[in-house]
Amino acid sequence: MEAAMAGSSSMQWQAEEAWQAYLRQKRSRIGWAQYLRCRPMALLGKAGADDGNRVVMPASALDGINSALVEYPLVFRVQNAATLDATNCGMLEFGAEEGFVYVPALTMVRLGLEEDDLVLMTSTSLPKATSVKLRPHTMDFLGAKDLKRLLEFNVRLNTPCVTVGDTIAVAEGDRRYLLDVVEAKPADAVSTLDTDCEVDFATPLDYVQPPAPVPVKVAATPCQDCAHGGERRFVGVGMRMDGKPVETPPPAPAPEAGSSVKGKSASEHVLRFFGRRGSVVVPPPGAKSKKKVDGDEDKEAKWFTGQKYTL
Repeated sequence: MEAAMAGSSSMQWQAEEAWQAYLRQKRSRIGWAQYLRCRPMALLGKAGADDGNRVVMPASALDGINSALVEYPLVFRVQNAATLDATNCGMLEFGAEEGFVYVPALTMVRLGLEEDDLVLMTSTSLPKATSVKLRPHTMDFLGAKDLKRLLEFNVRLNTPCVTVGDTIAVAEGDRRYLLDVVEAKPADAVSTLDTDCEVDFATPLDYVQPPAPVPVKVAATPCQDCAHGGERRFVGVGMRMDGKPVETPPPAPAPEAGSSVKGKSASEHVLRFFGRRGSVVVPPPGAKSKKKVDGDEDKEAKWFTGQKYTL
């Protein structure tokens, strides 16, 4: 309750300040100001006039402007007398009924105006725009044939100034695109007449972020040649230094039926060398070589008689 009362008091104080500023403006010859009743631009039936932000005022306003010190080209500050919300607009012509001003639909929506609401029109001057950022309402605007030429034509014809928070319309044949003014430099309200201005575009309002691609898990095909189903590590082709064909080793013999884990068969102690000799039998551990009667070692015990080297 107290917050609502404080807000109401602040609004009344701002309205009083605006009224006092208006009275000072009327007593001074610098600038022009006038309270008028608002009407929609569509009532005049002027083609394309509703797409811009130019207004139509009565002829008496022209007399007051000519008798005051006003900068040209004419730019006006439009303020809702009830809410004190304000924006800026240009001049289309002086042909409205006395006491009324015709305002484009987008400007009325921006200020929350209804027909016959009271507005304060004040002459003003704006710096020339150097940079403007616009946010299209739809993605199809970015697909227009020539964006630069399209914007230059529409802004020069219908939009002499832009203010941050405004919505401007751009027409291309029967198509009509809406764009929000997101940023403007060097001020929040700038003139677009006779200036070189950089234009940037923000993400359109109807843009939808595409869903992230779902990673597809591909099951690895097990190697058929591997004994345990793992990946085969060595898949190259064997070669010999002497150029001879490489012999494929025969598979290891299966253990004899009935052999236990503890009792190892004799085939586990066979080393196979692929050379001139077929195989060399290594005696099982613990086996003792036979000796001759005269004390000489058996020939079968002299399998490895080479010289020993240490690396």
